[in-house]
Amino acid sequence: MQDSKLLIHAIDNLWEKYQKRLADCRHDASEESVHKLRTSTRRLLSSIELLQALVPLRELRKLRKALKAELDSLDDLRDTQVMLLEVSAKAETLPQLTPFLHHLQSNEQRLMAQTPAIIEAIESKNLQIFIKKAHHHLLNELDKAHLKPQILEIVDNTYQTAIERYRHIDIGQPATIHRTRIGVKKFRYMLESGQQLLPPLPNNHLKQLHAYLTSMGEIQDSSVLILNLKNFFVDEVPSPIQSYYQHRHSVILSAYMSRRDEILQFWRTNVDRPFPWKT
Repeated sequence: MQDSKLLIHAIDNLWEKYQKRLADCRHDASEESVHKLRTSTRRLLSSIELLQALVPLRELRKLRKALKAELDSLDDLRDTQVMLLEVSAKAETLPQLTPFLHHLQSNEQRLMAQTPAIIEAIESKNLQIFIKKAHHHLLNELDKAHLKPQILEIVDNTYQTAIERYRHIDIGQPATIHRTRIGVKKFRYMLESGQQLLPPLPNNHLKQLHAYLTSMGEIQDSSVLILNLKNFFVDEVPSPIQSYYQHRHSVILSAYMSRRDEILQFWRTNVDRPFPWKT
């Protein structure tokens, strides 16, 4: 199969999975369904961004904008559901959490009730039309491109952005870790999108990258929970809750910092250097 058709075939598969996740979430906005939809959306978005870097089309730009808006619209629900999983598990041993647990349960019900309207708004944008229009242009434009070196350059640049953010991590500023995580996540999905046209990766490479991102995600989830606790209790968080979650946050943060340099093993740090698994 031609390189251009490989890319288009990949985005078609991602589009089909995205539509399925969207339909699932319409009928059941559970934590699992929302998480799967957001993951599917990010994968599709990454492929679109890769194609847009190769061929800047208006249809791809519109798709990208719509998918980003969808992710933003589901942020509150996803955060609430992640907090609910943690707080529900601890409410028995930390009974002071009970009013906060009820607050989260009420928020989840309210946000879940809004989800069908959010999905209907997404579907009303007729994204399928953008996909079909992009197809026609992509087949013509991508055949003219030298895809493999171009995709390699795009992935190199995406990784360099993540590395630059990693070098500015400040343990006292969790936002710097979150910013790095966003860069690494984009690199991961970009790597998946262009995998068939990139140099072969070691076994379990993507799984290791996923595990690294999970450790960063735990820091973000912990930070969001601590902030929401402060807001709910009006900065007077009960001492047992404060002690437990501050200690938990320190443990999660230390666990990531002990492995933070793993990022240097996921790709080459300079285009003139070999890949780390080849040294």
